[in-house]
Amino acid sequence: MILIALFCLLIISNFALAEVDQFSTLFSSNITVGTSCQDALQKLSLLETSEPQLMAEYWDSWGKPNHGILKGHTAFLGYYDECMNLKKTAIGDTRFCLYAVKMNIGILHNYQDEVCLTDDCSNGRNLTSSVNIKIGVCYPEACSPNEFGIVLSKMDITSINTITSNPFSNKTSTVNVRLTDVDNSATFCPQTDVEYDTVTIVIIVMCGVLIGLVVVGTVADIMSWLCLSEKDGNVEIVQVSSEDNKKDTEHPPSLQKDAELQQLSPLKSFLLAFSLYNTVPILLSTKQSPSAVKAIGGIRMFCNFSIVAIHVISFFPTFQPSLIQSTPQSSSSALILLPVFHGSLTVDAFFLLSATLSTYLTLKDIKRHGKFRFAYFYLNRYFRLSILYYFYTLFAVKLFVHLGDGPVWYQPDYYACQKNWWYNILYLAHSTKSDELCNGVAWHLSVDMMLYIISPILILLLYHVPRIGLISVTLTVTGATAYVGIIAASYGFKAVIIFYPNFDEQFSKLYSHPLFRVNPYFVGIILGYILYKNQNKKQRSVFYGKCFRTMKWCMAICLYCTAVYGIFGELSGAYHFSDVENMLYLMFSGLGLSIGISIIIYICNTGHGGVVNRILSWPGWEPPVKLSYSVYLVHPMIMSLVLGTLQSSLVMTGTLMLVLLAATLIISYGVSAVVVLFVEFPLTNVVSMCFRLAGMEARDK
Repeated sequence: MILIALFCLLIISNFALAEVDQFSTLFSSNITVGTSCQDALQKLSLLETSEPQLMAEYWDSWGKPNHGILKGHTAFLGYYDECMNLKKTAIGDTRFCLYAVKMNIGILHNYQDEVCLTDDCSNGRNLTSSVNIKIGVCYPEACSPNEFGIVLSKMDITSINTITSNPFSNKTSTVNVRLTDVDNSATFCPQTDVEYDTVTIVIIVMCGVLIGLVVVGTVADIMSWLCLSEKDGNVEIVQVSSEDNKKDTEHPPSLQKDAELQQLSPLKSFLLAFSLYNTVPILLSTKQSPSAVKAIGGIRMFCNFSIVAIHVISFFPTFQPSLIQSTPQSSSSALILLPVFHGSLTVDAFFLLSATLSTYLTLKDIKRHGKFRFAYFYLNRYFRLSILYYFYTLFAVKLFVHLGDGPVWYQPDYYACQKNWWYNILYLAHSTKSDELCNGVAWHLSVDMMLYIISPILILLLYHVPRIGLISVTLTVTGATAYVGIIAASYGFKAVIIFYPNFDEQFSKLYSHPLFRVNPYFVGIILGYILYKNQNKKQRSVFYGKCFRTMKWCMAICLYCTAVYGIFGELSGAYHFSDVENMLYLMFSGLGLSIGISIIIYICNTGHGGVVNRILSWPGWEPPVKLSYSVYLVHPMIMSLVLGTLQSSLVMTGTLMLVLLAATLIISYGVSAVVVLFVEFPLTNVVSMCFRLAGMEARDK
């Protein structure tokens, strides 16, 4: 309690006054910095007498120790804008960096009218401690970050001795704070004044071309309608029958016109692909395809919400290093938050849904065409994922850094994107470490693409020789489960990865490894096959009576709750897993969750889902579901923009978390709507047009 009270006494004035005299003794020390840096420091030291107000602003921009140090608040960002505003003054150009330093604290406790319990009480009692902190520092741009790190270590910053009396006793203490041991390897300097290189300019021009094509295409579409209406002597929009709508589910009624309009030149078809008059109805339509798999829309929306919520929590310490955070430590909060914040299982649900839809639609396509269309299978998937994926990757690599600034601006992705962007392009992001990912969600797409590439083997076996296919899936799942158990036991990996100290090691060796995601993906393949085989069959009452349906619901709920709440004791602190329990949970949690969700989807698609099916299959999910992929890709950048431009430290509370989550969701869906209308839908229409020209007919939706 004494330490907490004494730390609160380290106010700005005490810290700043101690720093003012440092440069006068600095040049008597032997420091190895360049001539330009030394000249800038000499010029800065002379401002104390010539422009004291300017010098005060300079010191005021530095970060200073504050309250909450004992609770983890050890990052003091300072005032970034105040430092940057000094560029046009007598100080000259300035830079801002976060330096990792050690704060040594010395406390002399004097006894007054108190019994001394030590042998020597004449000089009081000395208490010393040290804390590793990060402090925002403003310095002349003539110095490099490493040079000023050397300067900072020589400055020997010491606070004024402060004597305080405890109002509840007769104790007095003297506090002495020093900043020493600068770790230059951990220095972070925000990205400022990044130049627009040739690639960046090309990307901006490409974005401008896309916007121009959308404008021209929309105008051309409207003009074509007006010309047709005038030719027919009718100003009203031509109505299309429902039968015509069913023929082409990829295009809205606004483009399904008469034969004269369908026989367009390639140039007009290309322009109309960018028309908002075409793409907006697609986005806003709530019409579900007759062949759609029920319940998937609602599950996907919940998974998207869960992923964003998890990343809001995990991104906070990335941008706000060493801050006070509230984690779900109580039993009640862990019980409520587990379904939302269990990140690994949410990712498993995504793999399950992806495999289910892919298998179900592919089996229907095989039946329709009498063969497996390998070219269409791979090309369709590649273009459908890559259009937005590549767009956001290019944006992250070259454009995003120009959108903001601040003391921690663009900390996680900038260097990784400059170095490892090609991993994203080749769908190899899962092979990099977590701190080297360009856009942190890229690993998921890489793993999904790898599993998708090998899935035709099992799909063809299930279609032609179902027994061999089922045996193959069972053996693969068994092998993948055994692999997870061996890796988890060998490295001692934990079930609760979010609190695991060696997160990076577990992420690269297990969490993002394709074999760790085989179980949910292959369960999805089996589910897609079952849905395909039972799509037109009437269920017998003996098998689908109330008792049997109740048993299936109970099994689904038990599997889901066991997977989700299996770590409840570990998360709440009531119970800690042994190594064997950690291994077993990692082996079977994803499998159990996938089977549980699969049972729910199957029940909903056999007409017995009741209120659950009405909620999960609500047509209102359709518009946001069409944006979910874009939201998944863009929300890390939205959070980077929100958190990376903060000027001061924050304390993570439940209310703040909800505010950040709401802001991230709203902005992500807004940005996604624009990107989908101007990039994804138009380019998808162009790809579909190319497929038609190549004789590749689109599969049923």
